[in-house]
Amino acid sequence: MAVWLCRAGLKGDYENKFIDQEKIFLIGSVSIDLTDRTDMQELMKVISATYPTEPDGSVVTMSSQARAFATKVKVGDWVITPNMGPERLLFIGEITGKYEYDKKKSELKHSHAVDWKFGAWKREDFDEDIIRSVDAFDSFMLFFKLRQDKRIKEIVGKGKPFSPLPLMPIKKSSINKPEAEPIEETEPVDNSALNEAVEEIMKAISEVRTTITEVRKSNITEAAEVRKVMEDVKDVLAEVKETITEVKKATINEAIEVKKVIAEVRDAMDANAAEAEDTRAVVEEVRQTITEVKKATITEATEVKKVIAEVRDALDESEAARNTVYVNSASRKETVCVKCDPAYYDILKTRRCFRR
Repeated sequence: MAVWLCRAGLKGDYENKFIDQEKIFLIGSVSIDLTDRTDMQELMKVISATYPTEPDGSVVTMSSQARAFATKVKVGDWVITPNMGPERLLFIGEITGKYEYDKKKSELKHSHAVDWKFGAWKREDFDEDIIRSVDAFDSFMLFFKLRQDKRIKEIVGKGKPFSPLPLMPIKKSSINKPEAEPIEETEPVDNSALNEAVEEIMKAISEVRTTITEVRKSNITEAAEVRKVMEDVKDVLAEVKETITEVKKATINEAIEVKKVIAEVRDAMDANAAEAEDTRAVVEEVRQTITEVKKATITEATEVKKVIAEVRDALDESEAARNTVYVNSASRKETVCVKCDPAYYDILKTRRCFRR
């Protein structure tokens, strides 16, 4: 929550009303209703038309304070009102009501309800930069936000107020003063030089205010330019986002196509695998057939070898039968081969004896 500074007039003329009525008021000549006045340029036009004699600097100041008081202050925010009495205390409270406009009043038309529950605090309780901010622009700024809100709340949370509110009003007559000595009558003093110096100072102040007004105007113009640049940047970012979205879509579509191709390749590979499996089965059948043929061939060869052996044996027997001649020997009554009997060798010398 923010911490606001609200002066009770340049000299604290409305302090009692602030405390007694438990409200803060926007002091000044802005008498129009500020409800929903959020646009700074529009508010400046309205105030300038309402108060045509006000200089531009005053219009800017009145507009910024009025807009902040009516549209920026929230319930729960804190408010500090500097006391202009001898103690120079700081009255601290919490905003409890929304912006109110009372058109029946001749002054103090703009207000917020406040609970002064934090009491009155001495200035030395706060850091120097906070006091400098409180005293800044005391000649023309009656309402603005303090940037040290966190530290202010920490100090109030840990510390102890000088006094609760409301305070007893301090009368000037109640302040103990030394008795004034009688002043001797003297000749009147010539204050013309002093008046001239005051006039020079007032002129310088006027020039400073004019310069501040011009600076504010230039800042407003620069801010408008910055806003335009920011709008352009937002447009460019929007285009970049659209481009990125299109690229993503295209990438997704390409990925889908790639997935389709991969699926087709896998299907083809599966088909090839099935064909290869069929080929393997055929090859295995061929191998089995060859094995069976080899076995049959071996068996047949074995049979053939047996037949050949039998044929060879038969041939050998036939040859032996042809080459063997048996003769009866009268003396020994034995059948002998002619080769075994020398007597018959010459007759059948080409034959061989079966027994040998």
